[in-house]
Amino acid sequence: MDNGMIDFLLKYNTNAPRYTSYPPANLFHAAESKAQVERIWRDSNVLKPQNVSFYFHIPFCKKRCLFCGCTAELLPGKQDELVRYFNALFAEMDEKLPWIDASRPVTQVHFGGGTPSAVPYSFLEKILNKLRERFTFAPHAEIAIECNPSLIDEPRLRELAQMGFNRVSYGIQDFDPQVLKNVGRDPSILPVKELLTLSRELNFTGINLDLIYGLPSQTEAAFYKSVELAAEAHPDRIALFSYAHVPWVKKAQKALEKFPLPTPHEKLGFFLEARDMFKKAGFVDVGMDHFCDPKDSLSIALSEGLLHRNFQGYCTRATTGEVYAFGSSAISQLDNAYSQNIHESRKYVELQEAHQMTEIRCEEISYEERIIRDAIEHLMCNRKLKVLEEEKRVLGAGWDRLLALEDDKLLVKKSDFEVEATELGTLVIRYLAMQLDPLMQKVQREGVFSKTI
Repeated sequence: MDNGMIDFLLKYNTNAPRYTSYPPANLFHAAESKAQVERIWRDSNVLKPQNVSFYFHIPFCKKRCLFCGCTAELLPGKQDELVRYFNALFAEMDEKLPWIDASRPVTQVHFGGGTPSAVPYSFLEKILNKLRERFTFAPHAEIAIECNPSLIDEPRLRELAQMGFNRVSYGIQDFDPQVLKNVGRDPSILPVKELLTLSRELNFTGINLDLIYGLPSQTEAAFYKSVELAAEAHPDRIALFSYAHVPWVKKAQKALEKFPLPTPHEKLGFFLEARDMFKKAGFVDVGMDHFCDPKDSLSIALSEGLLHRNFQGYCTRATTGEVYAFGSSAISQLDNAYSQNIHESRKYVELQEAHQMTEIRCEEISYEERIIRDAIEHLMCNRKLKVLEEEKRVLGAGWDRLLALEDDKLLVKKSDFEVEATELGTLVIRYLAMQLDPLMQKVQREGVFSKTI
């Protein structure tokens, strides 16, 4: 790997949001009242897109992986505590689903966590049935679930398929048993190739494998072997995530400091080499960290400039909808606002049982913020951006800061209204996006946001 290139890119390794939302979620304001949330949800019915996406947060895991940055908890020791959580989630659905126009098509349902595959599937089936009672699912609707492969065998996967799930993401993280042991992750029950073959036989599409680079104790040779094995398994998508070491946020990560952490230089080298290996294996480089089969819908969306991104990850405009979210910590992502439920599942249950507001944050988006949000998202997803005169006016100094990066060879200025990221620019796309964000000129970033690399 070219050390000069790595040194050049590390100049842009700064703290920045991941921009799954704008404004970033940790800058949302406090929610005011149930009436505010209801008004926002009802008003969203006449906004774009008309498609509806649902997200359900299942916060529970059978064991705690030390590297994890997700909002997750260990499965309750008593079954009645689990039942209480899902009863609270069902009650939230009963209260809020009537706020959504039932004539709007459902194009996406996503179960995340935590580990959705860790709970009894009857709970997940009841959620889907409640949606089907009220809404019409589009023929191409994605029903997706995040799975820990250490919990998935053939009977359980068949059960998910029979319930209507058609997209699955497997958190492999690393193929090296010693690295997995060090970070507290159990390996897949089934050999990964066998798992993918079975998934395809059961008509799952958009099958994704998650890998993490920069994990404590991860060696160069072993990591590249994991990359090789992932490519040989040939899923539809591979997500290559950077390990974010933030022990001030996720205290369990302190236990990993006994293992060597790669330097930023080494970590970036991991990513660049893996990127080259995946591309040589025939995968298309999509977004910040995804590699997809050329026939996958994400690859096609990128080629057409129609790639989109929300809190659940990359998606296409065909499946994108305003996201209505349920469960503890879940964030609804509407055209006019964001709303987020309280993080702790026990407090979420108590509030729901008391018929009190579960939202802790609610961020209504101004006209100017929508323009900034859309510009950041389009640049982050499609690696180019063309703006209108009015949009350029709103972006103001942010547009000038972005254009100035042409001198660093991170982008090409096509005109006063259009830019396109270079190959180098795509590798630091969060840094480019940050130039459009006026908030980043005013707030503390160190210790608040993760590094871009």
